[in-house]
Amino acid sequence: MSKEKKNPLIAGVLNMFLPGSGYLYVKNDRNRFIKTFIGGGLLIAVLIVLGNAIQNIRNYSLPQGLCTGILLLIVLVPLFLSGQKMAHLHNNMIDDTAYYDNRRAASSGTDDAKLAKFQKMRDEGLISETEFQKKKKSNLPNHPG
Repeated sequence: MSKEKKNPLIAGVLNMFLPGSGYLYVKNDRNRFIKTFIGGGLLIAVLIVLGNAIQNIRNYSLPQGLCTGILLLIVLVPLFLSGQKMAHLHNNMIDDTAYYDNRRAASSGTDDAKLAKFQKMRDEGLISETEFQKKKKSNLPNHPG
């Protein structure tokens, strides 16, 4: 899995115009792409045929394509939203992983490297000044300052 953040708008639009392509963009998941492409494609085709059939009923006075467009929204909106949701979840996972990695205590390295890591965490707002002092005392008992 890539550590690169993905744009939710791009994922949604891709997923809407080519069902399942959002899965390729975000996760490179070919199996889910194929399933969504086939299922979404069939559903879109059925809704187009159904919309045209309803439009051609006698005495039905909707403007041309309105019924088909409304029916297509039933499929396209959820496809767009699922692409966006997938990208948001992917980005949240990356953020959570980065946050966890920054919060882990330094398990090896010199005292100066540990102190620098704790200071960086404090400067980035990941830990409070109190937590910084506690980490400094517990991990670096002999360090001056």
